[in-house]
Amino acid sequence: QSVFLTEYAKVGGTNAVVQLPGSVTELTDGGTKQTTTHPTPVGEFFANKRAHLEEMRERKRPIIEAEKASWRHPEIDVLGELKKRIEPLLEESIYMAQGVGGPVRFDLTDSFGPDGEVVEQIVVDFPAKQVRPYADEKVRYRFKTGRAIIEHLIHIDEGDWVNSLFLSCRFSAARIGQYNEYIYAFFKCLGRERLQYAEGWYDEHEKAVEAEDTQMGDWTLQRRCPHLKADLSRFGILDGNVLTCQLHGWKFDLPSGRCLTSAGHKIRATKSDSESTGPSRPH
Repeated sequence: QSVFLTEYAKVGGTNAVVQLPGSVTELTDGGTKQTTTHPTPVGEFFANKRAHLEEMRERKRPIIEAEKASWRHPEIDVLGELKKRIEPLLEESIYMAQGVGGPVRFDLTDSFGPDGEVVEQIVVDFPAKQVRPYADEKVRYRFKTGRAIIEHLIHIDEGDWVNSLFLSCRFSAARIGQYNEYIYAFFKCLGRERLQYAEGWYDEHEKAVEAEDTQMGDWTLQRRCPHLKADLSRFGILDGNVLTCQLHGWKFDLPSGRCLTSAGHKIRATKSDSESTGPSRPH
């Protein structure tokens, strides 16, 4: 914040307010005037920021530990509850389930994060549309987090694991290959309304990106990149049978339509001899 205020002042900014832990701002005259008091002088706080943050951590530790303790719900059958909640969503999902394209494993520990001993392993199997115990098979995507966190998410009926779990950084992850955006999209939509909205967005997105064609060498292909709709007539580079979207770096194998950078998001492409090589559209 101190750096922001300095830079903001260079362009004439005068209406910024620093808020430190414990700062109090009072608004008067209908909110047009403000007075802020700080527990520590602003300059001294930033000069000794680490010490102040460590002191606050110790001061808040009892509150944090009490909050963590409230997460535990050992009475919850995690596998059973996830099956009950996620399997109906897997049955309804078309685009996201196809986009993930494989099982996702959750290693659950006896701690409040990725540290500790793994006590349960659960697989969300997107192709099979089921939640089941891990069967020692090779999986492309893996998450490791505390069982207590998952118990808590089930207990509060959380419909957005991206905000509640992934953005908390209380997990570790590993994958084989490229980042897959569909995993995070699905776990942000753990409710029928959220899921249907996302599936509808992907459906509209696919129709939009396939609406126009462009010609590149011997290939006729959809003009808009399947990922972020970049204009491939401007940003596409063809090298043999591999198309690269220069705007974001996605690569596609045109004979199969497969994205070489990430799972999902196939491209429609046809060679000039009229032999169709693009993927079929999901129904």
